[in-house]
Amino acid sequence: MGSVDFASPLFVRTGRNLVQEVASTGDAIDFLLDWTETRHDILAETLLRACYDVQGGRKPVATVERGFEHFARRAGVLEDPLAAIPWMTAGRRGGGHVPA
Repeated sequence: MGSVDFASPLFVRTGRNLVQEVASTGDAIDFLLDWTETRHDILAETLLRACYDVQGGRKPVATVERGFEHFARRAGVLEDPLAAIPWMTAGRRGGGHVPA
């Protein structure tokens, strides 16, 4: 079984000015593999195993969604979606027209 989509994406800070969208178990696995490469983190390792369980149909995706949000908040990398993608909430100026 492949990657399973989350009900709504989460955004995590991966660098000083970089934010990554985590919208599926595949995205979470990529992030967690990078995270555990340089850190020994029991919660991240447990969450990684849970992602594989979801992909194998042994756990519901909501388990990983909640767990990943908790992990990201605890690690201090969870980003507010409105701050991560400001162009979605920015006011429209000029209606997309380029001034002549």
